[in-house]
Amino acid sequence: MQQQSDLWNSLLSTVRLKKRPGDSKYVLRRDYAASSRLNLQFFLWKDLLRFNLHPDIAKTLNPHARIADVATGTSIWLVDLARELPLTTELYGFDVDLTQSPPAESLPSHLHLATWDMFTPPPKDLVSTFDVVHLRLVTLVIKNSDPTTLIANVARLLKPGGYMQWDEIDTEGLYIDAPDAVEAEAVSKLFRATKIPKGTRGRDDWKWNLGSFLSRQGFMQSDLFTYKYEGAASRFWHDMYLVSWEEFITRVVGGIKQNRELINNAVEETRKGVHVIYPKLVWVARKDEVEQGEDNKTQKEADFC
Repeated sequence: MQQQSDLWNSLLSTVRLKKRPGDSKYVLRRDYAASSRLNLQFFLWKDLLRFNLHPDIAKTLNPHARIADVATGTSIWLVDLARELPLTTELYGFDVDLTQSPPAESLPSHLHLATWDMFTPPPKDLVSTFDVVHLRLVTLVIKNSDPTTLIANVARLLKPGGYMQWDEIDTEGLYIDAPDAVEAEAVSKLFRATKIPKGTRGRDDWKWNLGSFLSRQGFMQSDLFTYKYEGAASRFWHDMYLVSWEEFITRVVGGIKQNRELINNAVEETRKGVHVIYPKLVWVARKDEVEQGEDNKTQKEADFC
């Protein structure tokens, strides 16, 4: 247990050390392989959910809605969403590093990207200007199991009555699915090496109290929806997670050479039908209609491309 805690404290400290694009201390890669993983991940989410924006949000949109994707990554969620919405909508993607996104000239005319660290207050010209803000898979960068700062900054982006959609994996409800008489030793060991142990700084217990965190930041209405994949899709998800785990191991757990045998054995077990199942969580939260007092400090304007 101590070894696991030390591993994850090191990993989470590495995440927090990421300050600027290209910083080699970022725990996940930002190369073409990592971008491919993120894009595959998007299509798996879309296949499971059958939506980009939850129906409870989509039905409220007007033709001139402004929608932000925070921690946009490759921007694929926004690019796909742009196909569903009229050109009169305005779509914005924010990330601390946009090197994995397509060049600006290739994007739809109503889609714009800007660099912004979501743990800092948003630029003043963006405060209370969005109808919807979307986040997905930011667990690893939540500090000390407390998402308050992030929620507060997202709330500043939203208009009164605006919606936030937050998508994460259920790390408590996960399990290993294996056929009878098939060993899952390597997959179990690989999973344990990348699982956040109880008591570790940065653990994601906050997910189960997210409604309380949201209400304290002006989101008086919030709902949690759960989704679970099965059947053939389990293999697709599992292969994607193997790629993710290999990234962690390569950069945090001593490198790929020391763990090649473990990964190879896990791949062999996967071919025999062993899969890790992570249910998915989607929160839909609505900001209070009453505008909260905003900080009067002048913020640097975003540099849109």
